[in-house]
Amino acid sequence: MTNTVSSSALDRPVHQVMRHGVVAVPDHLSLTAVRRAMADHQVHAILVQEHATGRPLGWVRAEALLTWMGIESGSTHAHRAISEKVVTIAPDAPLREAITALSRHEVTHLLVCREGDVAGEGVVTALDLVAAWDG
Repeated sequence: MTNTVSSSALDRPVHQVMRHGVVAVPDHLSLTAVRRAMADHQVHAILVQEHATGRPLGWVRAEALLTWMGIESGSTHAHRAISEKVVTIAPDAPLREAITALSRHEVTHLLVCREGDVAGEGVVTALDLVAAWDG
């Protein structure tokens, strides 16, 4: 017997399963500050934004910070440790679109924002989609 996700479950909007809010830092912040923000908020990735405009530049993932351990991270800026590009999705997009975006772009985080917005409303990950699976 094969389990399948019902069509109606995949039609639910992303905003119903996303994590509200985005932990973000400006691009000139030190990696020490990035590490602290990651630990304080207990997240696996931090969004790096251009400090002048707030434009998202990319994600620093915990795995990427491991490569900086032992290197002077206090003077290294956050933008140097970006390890994942930003892929956005609309809050009203169906979950099936989020699944496709995560797979197609080979990313672990989708920034949830409305078209033309710089700031994100939230984040959706594969874990969020798995947790929402009611199949």
